[in-house]
Amino acid sequence: MVKLEELKELNICRTAIEEIPPCIGSLKKLEILHAHGCKSLVRLPDLISHLVNLSTLDLSMCINLERLPKSIGSLMKLQRPSLGGGGDLSPRRLPCMGIRELPESIGDLKNLKILDIARSDLSNLPSTIGKLGNLEELHASHCKRLGGEIPIDGLYSLKILEISWTRFSGFPDKFDNCSHLEKLDLNGCKMLQLLPKSMGELSSLQHLQLIGCYELHSLPQLSSCLTVLEVTCQHHSLPQLSHLIHLKELTVYKCQLLESIPELPSAILKIFIFRCDKLKELPSLSSLELLSKLDFKNRRWLMEIKGLEALRSLVHLSVFGSKKLSKFDGLEHAESLRYLHMSSSLVNDDLFQVHGLNRLKNLEELDISCCECLIRPDLSQLTHLKRLRARDCHNLVEIKGLEGLKILEWLNIGGLHIH
Repeated sequence: MVKLEELKELNICRTAIEEIPPCIGSLKKLEILHAHGCKSLVRLPDLISHLVNLSTLDLSMCINLERLPKSIGSLMKLQRPSLGGGGDLSPRRLPCMGIRELPESIGDLKNLKILDIARSDLSNLPSTIGKLGNLEELHASHCKRLGGEIPIDGLYSLKILEISWTRFSGFPDKFDNCSHLEKLDLNGCKMLQLLPKSMGELSSLQHLQLIGCYELHSLPQLSSCLTVLEVTCQHHSLPQLSHLIHLKELTVYKCQLLESIPELPSAILKIFIFRCDKLKELPSLSSLELLSKLDFKNRRWLMEIKGLEALRSLVHLSVFGSKKLSKFDGLEHAESLRYLHMSSSLVNDDLFQVHGLNRLKNLEELDISCCECLIRPDLSQLTHLKRLRARDCHNLVEIKGLEGLKILEWLNIGGLHIH
């Protein structure tokens, strides 16, 4: 290896190598070193610091490599070290990777743009992380031991911060230095209780993900640049949302105390509301002319969805589990509806015959499972229907017009007592 003076890229992925020999330091022109999946690798030589042109270092899935040499801070051209389990791999199939500690010298890597420590065994980040002024992406998701606060004060160039499914508990009081932040993924941070009030000043923030933050008690004012908002929050209300004029997707998940949702911005395309069991009302949807998908899974109090008549762009509607929901006024005007999934104890035959759901000419998929008040629904006019599911409708005795559904491809009526 000593004589390979012109070598620019070295790939030793998935080999049984236990230690990279010190002579690697002689490869002065080496720019890329791939050691992905070297499960027997236990250490790197200090002489790796002699690789003055190294820009990419991939140590992902090196499960027995517990630490990096302190000299790694000398790799001034290093832009993208990958030290974790690989960002696009399923956490259910992978153990945490071996890296337990980052050296303080990591802060000397002034040209570092991407730091990937996802699924590593780190318990904290060195404070010198804050010296990485050119860092654009920090991936630390699924580091199960990683906790404390996030040292982001000096990360002026940061665009993506992914720390989902960690034990992080909070941020510094101000986000002032992160004006370029575009994506903040905090899903599954169960220790997180508070977000800084200055979060609303993040003028570039587009994606904010807070699903599964069960200790988060309130949200601050939100950035008007948001396009995707996913939230779990233990409060009876959400902050104002109508000013989020760029918002395209809203997910509200297991907000156990939430009683109402504020007015929504008119440009929103997709809404997902899951298991917010105290939710009593939704705002009128009449101004959401661009809404294409509404997915609502709740168990208790919601009685009515208002403004359905205006949803001319609605393609997918799922309403499951609300025991009091009985009004679907205006749904027959949803001319673009292709997929309709409804499960409510109060869905009945009149929904089709009287309220006109049988006029949804473009409907391709219908799921009316567990609708106990259905007896003889008439589906004869749903001539574009391809998939029909009507499981466990225990009072259902007949589905009228079934023989006329000429392009029906899939039928599931399990659990019925049809004679």
